[in-house]
Amino acid sequence: MIAKGNFVEFNKQTGVVVFIGAELPGDSEDHTGVWFGDSKEGVPEVWTIPTEYLTKGPTPILKH
Repeated sequence: MIAKGNFVEFNKQTGVVVFIGAELPGDSEDHTGVWFGDSKEGVPEVWTIPTEYLTKGPTPILKH
């Protein structure tokens, strides 16, 4: 099950889940909002992707 904060992969890109199903506008309950680190004029660009297309991403390297 995919949850907010999980790292996922799509088309060989790693992103982080920021919205799930019912949180998305319209009829998007079968989609997931994924941020790939891109922004436009300082505003994050979040892609809505069918959840079934996503796979579990790598475990991140934590730095402090």
